Amino acid sequence: MIKINNCITKILSIDKNNSFAILTYLDFEKELTPEFVFDYVNKMVNDNPILKKEIIQLNNNFMFKDIENYDINNHINIKYIEKDSFNQDINSIINNSFVSNTFFIVCYIDKINKVSRVYFKINHAYTDGYKLINMLTKPIFERYNVPEFKRTTSVFKTIYHYIIGTIILLVMNIKIFLKIIFSKQSYSIKEGYNTDFIICKPFMLDKIKKIASNNGITINDFLYSLMVKTDKLYTGKNRNIQTCSPINLSKLEDTNNMCPLFNSINNSLDDKTLLQQVHNKFDNFKYSLFIPFLSFIINNLQYININIISVLYESVINDCDYVYSNMIGPPKEVNENSDINLSNIHFLTKSKGNLITFNIISYNNNINIICSFNKGKIKDKKRFEKCIYKAYNNLINIDNTGFA
Repeated sequence: MIKINNCITKILSIDKNNSFAILTYLDFEKELTPEFVFDYVNKMVNDNPILKKEIIQLNNNFMFKDIENYDINNHINIKYIEKDSFNQDINSIINNSFVSNTFFIVCYIDKINKVSRVYFKINHAYTDGYKLINMLTKPIFERYNVPEFKRTTSVFKTIYHYIIGTIILLVMNIKIFLKIIFSKQSYSIKEGYNTDFIICKPFMLDKIKKIASNNGITINDFLYSLMVKTDKLYTGKNRNIQTCSPINLSKLEDTNNMCPLFNSINNSLDDKTLLQQVHNKFDNFKYSLFIPFLSFIINNLQYININIISVLYESVINDCDYVYSNMIGPPKEVNENSDINLSNIHFLTKSKGNLITFNIISYNNNINIICSFNKGKIKDKKRFEKCIYKAYNNLINIDNTGFA
């Protein structure tokens, strides 16, 4: 057995009701065969032996334990349907309990149109987004590994972010924490299918890259600002929104290296001011001492009763308005060198509390967004989706003269 020391993995493991789940689906321009699917899953499991283990709890300790009589057939389901029906089971797949203890795959094959879709659902305790992409794509693109995220900047900016950026983030997070402590909001989870979602039309990555380059920001800054502007357009209210953004701590060797970052931002800022403020805040997150400091605290929380930490974590998450999760898929060049034409990738997470999650992943020239939330949280799904497109058009058509 392997002892789990990472606090985030423990928190994600304690809930046995499928509350922390990631559903990813991959579209192929090919009629997959059952042999291919089983070979694909076997390669994935061989590269990630953690998938052959279950999580057990012994008092305050959590362990990865080998699954007895492990059978790959318990993790795979193959169906033959038409392409137009590929979306029909997303609701039940994301909301139903796990068929297996770790992960399962549903493969839809359309023999008429010669296309396929593979749904992959996994407990978040087994992987963060960074490792998930590597887990899913390595069996297809054997020459591809997700590049390690490196944070580099000038000496002057490093010193600035080390001092000023760290102070700014500490003050902001203390305010957020105090707000949570004194908040008296209550949240209820409905029985049955809880998670609802909106699948957006893909946005073009090259257009966003151009706007980002012209204005001295990043693609991530643009997409986060898109979420903020959508809130203003949909609610019609000027307000400060609380957000959570998971970031990968790539130097750690734990199964799940996700570190949650909390941010507060005003949705009424004009487009340029918003983009600049988001850019500055994310630079503080990247280059200051805040993340190493927060990571140290989180990893040393393992010595506190996990039930107490789990309740605190739930309270923090439930108090957020949005979760912003952005993953980078393989580049187009990798796909062109493969015998398997993977046409697109999407993902969504199971909803929690009162928040809306922007699940974003890039692939080739597509930026794919799925918003997930508890049923009833978004009263008018069509209008919310239109607000996303309007926010995108406003930001993509911003004056490209750069910031002063």
